[in-house]
Amino acid sequence: MVHMPISGVEMAWWPLLLIGFTVGVVGGFFGIGGAWLVTPSLNIFGFPMIYAVGTDMTHLVGKSIVSTFRHWKFGHVSVVIAFAMLIGTFSGIETGAQLLLWLTKKGLAGSVVRYAYMILLVSIGTFMLSEYLKARKQEKETGKAVKDIVGTSWSRWIQETLDIWPTFYCGTAKMRISLWAILFVGVVTGFVAGILGVGGGIIRVPALIYLMGVPTKIAVGTDLFEVMFSGAYGCFTYSMKGSVELLGAVIMLLGAAVGAQFGTVATKYVYGITIRLVFALATYFCLASVVIKEIASRFEPVYKKGIETLLAQQGFNKAQISAMIYKKDVMHHYMVDVAHRPDWYAAFMKSYLWTQWGGIVMLTAASGICLYIIVQLVLGIQKEKRAKEAAAKANIGA
Repeated sequence: MVHMPISGVEMAWWPLLLIGFTVGVVGGFFGIGGAWLVTPSLNIFGFPMIYAVGTDMTHLVGKSIVSTFRHWKFGHVSVVIAFAMLIGTFSGIETGAQLLLWLTKKGLAGSVVRYAYMILLVSIGTFMLSEYLKARKQEKETGKAVKDIVGTSWSRWIQETLDIWPTFYCGTAKMRISLWAILFVGVVTGFVAGILGVGGGIIRVPALIYLMGVPTKIAVGTDLFEVMFSGAYGCFTYSMKGSVELLGAVIMLLGAAVGAQFGTVATKYVYGITIRLVFALATYFCLASVVIKEIASRFEPVYKKGIETLLAQQGFNKAQISAMIYKKDVMHHYMVDVAHRPDWYAAFMKSYLWTQWGGIVMLTAASGICLYIIVQLVLGIQKEKRAKEAAAKANIGA
């Protein structure tokens, strides 16, 4: 077991390492930093929401640097779009962080953040899945493989109708776009990053694809480049508020640095439309884990306020109470032996078991997606090798 000195949480080191590796693979593949998996995972494993978000923000900075370097080599990064988005992202992050602190003081952070996740995940997952199904239908009608879908009616409307000065041309994405459109996306996604701790990428990548018409792989690489800077700012602002568990972030980063290599290189061998399908499936799995956590939280009103009051009377501070309230043996002692409230402990155990199931769903789904990405990487490398061997034989024959 590893003791987290700032939050007071105690947990085994290997789940953090596994979360880091899995998020590294998935984040490098999707270009979203993977933080949208980290925040609910940490919360499920016992981190209070404010520490889960802050630690999440800190870990994704280092991982995004590793992933961005790889995407840069593949030509998937638009520096022009990334820097333009940063201006709006910083202000959005600070606003989101302040709102989360206010919700935490009111005792509403956990449920509000989880409900926001649910709405966000089901909306994005459904939209991207529908795009994939449309592409497959188009393949059947035309008989030609659809590698990616570039541009939508929304993105064309923004580019043609809302061509507001100043505009600039992006050579990497091969498109012209208004600065104001990018600033707007930056503010909105920055706000999401600040309050949910998801790096903003879970809506920024779809926004780049569907609102600006950026090709999928370039949206992936560009977002990771932007996350390096917005994540660093988010790390700074949460650190100043004392909400970052540095030890946990470092352990996750060790796994993420390795995983990011696999996920990033895999994008070289997978069609953009396939990335959207896997993205959609990932959001549904994440949604399931968050729903389970919300079910678990429904049992908390029975015991939480009472046990927190009791522990405070015993001389424990808020940080200690936040850590103790997730431990079965400690809760059994204070709820049953001290308070003589077996009903509290019964409700606590229901919440605890639902939380454990949420953790299992999260890690199983993320590990499955991670395995799929690695398999696609291996198959892609083998296909590339066979193509090179065939080309070499053809040259010899000529």
